[in-house]
Amino acid sequence: MTFPWFVRRVRKVARPVPEQVPHPEKGYHRSRLPGTHQVNIDRIDTLLYRIPLPVPVQAASHGVMREFDMVAVRIGSDSGPSGVGYTVLNAGHGNAVTAVVENAFRNRLQGEDARRIEWLWNRLWRSHHYSGRGGLVSFALAAVDSALWDMRGRALGEPLWRLLGGYRPEVRAYAGNIDLNFPMEQLLEGVRRSLDAGYRSVKMRLGRPLLREDVERVAAVRDLIGPDIELMTDANEAWRPDEALRAFHALRDFRLVWIEEPIRPDDFAGYARLRAQGGVPIAAGENLHTVAEFTALIGAGGVDFPEPDFTTCGGITPWMKIARLAEAHGLPVTSHGAHDVHVHLLAAVPNGAYLEVHGFGLDRFIAEPLQMRDGHAIAPDRPGHGVEFDWEALETYRVC
Repeated sequence: MTFPWFVRRVRKVARPVPEQVPHPEKGYHRSRLPGTHQVNIDRIDTLLYRIPLPVPVQAASHGVMREFDMVAVRIGSDSGPSGVGYTVLNAGHGNAVTAVVENAFRNRLQGEDARRIEWLWNRLWRSHHYSGRGGLVSFALAAVDSALWDMRGRALGEPLWRLLGGYRPEVRAYAGNIDLNFPMEQLLEGVRRSLDAGYRSVKMRLGRPLLREDVERVAAVRDLIGPDIELMTDANEAWRPDEALRAFHALRDFRLVWIEEPIRPDDFAGYARLRAQGGVPIAAGENLHTVAEFTALIGAGGVDFPEPDFTTCGGITPWMKIARLAEAHGLPVTSHGAHDVHVHLLAAVPNGAYLEVHGFGLDRFIAEPLQMRDGHAIAPDRPGHGVEFDWEALETYRVC
């Protein structure tokens, strides 16, 4: 048969169809593509340490802290590198987090593909929604999720900050470990040490028995550091909303970068009123455990500096979602504690604002602690998050 000149005959080429492999979840399939290989999770080790703080610290909400728990999770594969994740929490709570990983998570992780971090996170989250939305399950998820991200970075030979976005290799940092209970001279000496170490931003705690005391202490620190050093404050939920408003008005002339967690963390309407009427920017979020809670706080207009902590909000996977949520609302994002991992996360995103340098004294157990330069923290180029623990030194404090 003769075809018109404008008809083009095309030979159909059969293409290989990816093999459909039944997925463990009902009604779900995954494709095994040619040339790819699954990185099975073959080993999961959970370790609990109870570590004394170098110096006890006091805050308005949780009193004096003398020690803390660290739960570390090591995930290994016979076909790739291993990864290490961790979370930190109040002393005595680590046993429960360890039990969640061992008794609830292990069977849902064993044999799965370690590269599928988002799917694994959702699998663990959804399967424990009834008894564990937030709280201790979020801490357990943080340890597992950060181990998986470390594993991916090591496999690809990339540091997390580049793997997650690679916006810039350094982040503004502030010294964040100044105690509420310090006498005035000890408070000022701590600030001097931070300035001598090169910090251009410092934080102090609020929540003394009398508001007048807080005002006097803030005034003394501002007088010491002058007008050009940035000053943050942290109330650690010290006040009721009416007390907080009085404190904001008393402190608003000291050019504070923020007042952190002035009231109960889930009083989103209270945060919105304070932000509208207080005259001082607000940082909050270290005690929120879900993306949904951050959505509510940001949606209520209750925060200027969202402050997710990967160790409390379920890991690196949700932390990045919260950072993007903040960016979509025109807000910067900051961090709380665990600076060795948070430096990667803040360096990965365009709205990363300040890194809190406060690691619960873990630096003494880390081979290469955080590096600082001109008031900025440097995101390391080591693969993964680059945190190499001294397991021998930690063994002294091992609980199980």
